[in-house]
Amino acid sequence: MKNLKMILAIGFVFNILVVTAQQSAYVSAESGLSLRDQPDVSGKMLTKLAYGEAIGVLEKTNKQLVVLDAGEKVSGEWVKVETRNHIGYVFDGYLSSEKIAKTIRLKLKDLNVEIKNLATSDYKRSHDLNNSETATINVDTDATPEGKNIVLVDSDYKHVSLFQRYENSFSFMSADSKCNTNEWTQFDTEWKPLKQLNSNTYETLTYTEKDWITFIETATKDLKDDVVDKCGEDWLNYIKTIDNVKDFPVSVSTNRVFIKMILTDFEDNVTEKIIEFEMPKGS
Repeated sequence: MKNLKMILAIGFVFNILVVTAQQSAYVSAESGLSLRDQPDVSGKMLTKLAYGEAIGVLEKTNKQLVVLDAGEKVSGEWVKVETRNHIGYVFDGYLSSEKIAKTIRLKLKDLNVEIKNLATSDYKRSHDLNNSETATINVDTDATPEGKNIVLVDSDYKHVSLFQRYENSFSFMSADSKCNTNEWTQFDTEWKPLKQLNSNTYETLTYTEKDWITFIETATKDLKDDVVDKCGEDWLNYIKTIDNVKDFPVSVSTNRVFIKMILTDFEDNVTEKIIEFEMPKGS
């Protein structure tokens, strides 16, 4: 009886350790991750796990694997995992320990577009661009569309080009309320191509202090006329030396960021679609 109690106790502890050992992980492969019945690339594929999908890691196999992705080596090992419907093996080079935000999807007739890891204020994750020229995405507070991956899925176009620009708001503040200008805006003067990471993945541009200063240098030329009209020439002294976004009495914020997609089909017909990111107030 004593031995039986000891065996049961050991079994109980073992079960606790097994449960505790299971760790949560999230699929970070942009195009999904294959779940196989064996820890081998030749194993039968049970299903394809979606980007951002949560799974439980049961155990490591110590079976190493190195894959080549867009010219870069990704190292890792096969691990045994559990999903809602399957138990199988995946390559952990495409697993993340941190939760991955849901994907924003844009649907076109011959192309699906996915924007990764961008929080929205309205939680709208799907947009139909088949019968519309523009899709508007409301960016959440403290979030930004800069430095995000855009993935082209199932493209049936001959060529797809992506470009980006932004719209800034210039506010001029003064003691005289009639001289304040809170609605003065200007688009960035040119579209810039997105960085292409691989054959179907692009990265949105990130704006630096240099971009802001360049914008201010061009924008203040037009702003001076506005200030003179509303406040008089004496107010020009306040904006003659502006060279930084924090210089009083002017403040600059980003209103919108735009992505332009130029789609060329196999008959050389060209279509343009615009993704418009509405920034939260005060960004």
